[in-house]
Amino acid sequence: MLSLVYKSAWDVALEERPQPQITQENQVLVRIHATGVCGTDLGIVSGKYHAKSSIILGHESAGEVVQVGDRVTTLQVGDRVVIDPTYYCGQCNMCRTGRQNHCLHKSTTETGVSSDGTFTDYYVTEDRFLYKLADHVSYAEATLTEPLSCMLTGINQIQLLPNFRTIILGAGPIGMLYSYALASKGVSGSIVDISEDRLHIADAIAPERWDTHNSFESALGHISPSDRQVDLIVDTTGAVGTTVLSNLAHGGYLMLVGLRDGVSSFNPKEIVDRSLKIIGSIDSLGTFATAHYMIERNLIPASKLITHTFALQDYEEAFQTLGCNISSGTLTPSSNAIKVVLQST
Repeated sequence: MLSLVYKSAWDVALEERPQPQITQENQVLVRIHATGVCGTDLGIVSGKYHAKSSIILGHESAGEVVQVGDRVTTLQVGDRVVIDPTYYCGQCNMCRTGRQNHCLHKSTTETGVSSDGTFTDYYVTEDRFLYKLADHVSYAEATLTEPLSCMLTGINQIQLLPNFRTIILGAGPIGMLYSYALASKGVSGSIVDISEDRLHIADAIAPERWDTHNSFESALGHISPSDRQVDLIVDTTGAVGTTVLSNLAHGGYLMLVGLRDGVSSFNPKEIVDRSLKIIGSIDSLGTFATAHYMIERNLIPASKLITHTFALQDYEEAFQTLGCNISSGTLTPSSNAIKVVLQST
């Protein structure tokens, strides 16, 4: 089967790999139809995020059931499904204390990072990680389920109020999904991006009562012109860090979700004295079913967020659309794409 394989930084290529086989009675073989390109994929390819050499990339996927194990009773051949790629064993200390997104087996089971992923034709997983798709939900739209579930996991860590003054840094897929997830809780705010082209797209598809700005200062002036304080800042870029703490109101939240190395500092006294909260959030924790429901009920306009689709064979063009030029080994901010999906033929 044709697979997009990672060897090392900037060394990725399509290879023929053997089709995976069901080896356990609770496993299911899925024919992959669509996989979203994640910022993690860009980080792996560019050498900014560690992954195991020779693994197949990809993890935001949907497809069709083609074979089921003997003990699988909830699915049958022909079912259309979306895949929860966040494996957890359920038995380790992390899993038993409610932190399944940090399962101790993650170093060998993380889809598209430490174990083979879904930029390929076939994928094997356990039945508990598959959710049936409604007929009206396309495979491409379903690929947004996993990233949306990650946004919901982040939001669950906040004692959120609908009148929180909110700024999201970054108008990529994560930023836009955060805006919609927060809007579903009654929150409105501003989305910031340095790319005017991307802001133009974001402005057209942003939730009601959300606006866009080309700078943090502009967003601050719009939301809170008197004291320039906000209650929630979501940094999807990984580039801002704690530099915005002075603009958080007492009891405010800084949500960090951008996977980028860097050094940041803060004054512990300020954190304590102003009851500030700095939160990191990664992966999905008990929110996949809710994300699945929101996509199915069109509470998230998935089709609007997907700006580009490519065949798997055109992966280089797809990555370049997101600013990741594999041939030249350069990664720059994308200016004309929100969500990119690769489709298998």
